[in-house]
Formats: sequence, structure tokens, C-alpha cells
Amino acid sequence: MNFEIVEQVPGISDERVAELASEAKAGYELTGRSATSNPHHRQGQLVPTDLLDAIDKRAEQDGLTREIIVRQALTAYLHSA
Repeated sequence: MNFEIVEQVPGISDERVAELASEAKAGYELTGRSATSNPHHRQGQLVPTDLLDAIDKRAEQDGLTREIIVRQALTAYLHSA
């Protein structure tokens, strides 16, 4: 993904950008606002705790992250078929 810094946002005037920036700098009062949950976020555990513990142990041994260990394991499994 590439990002580009631009001087102007298409469709938003300089005045509106200044208004939004001032509003953000002043801060927002969030006390009393109800939190809306993300409907796409589900609480659930796809990997059993004992397997997660083994993944974490291996990650620590190898000096890697949990994500890399899982990616390596899946890649090895898929290439062995």
C-alpha cells in the first residue's frame, strides 16, 4: 500500500480542514457516550489454549513472533501435501 502526502484533500475545502483540525486540537468530550461495538469483531478462540501455549513457547525459543510461527507451520503443512 502506498501513501502520498498531499497539500489538499479533494472535496474538502481548506476552511473545512481548518475547522476539523481546530475541533480535534480542542479535544472531544467522550464521557457519557456509549461505546458501539464493532459487529465484525467476535469474541472467540479459534486455537485451544494448550496449542497457543506451545506456539508461544516455540516463538520464545526461536526468537520469533507467534504470527511467524503459525505462518511457518501452515506453510510447511500445506507444502507437505
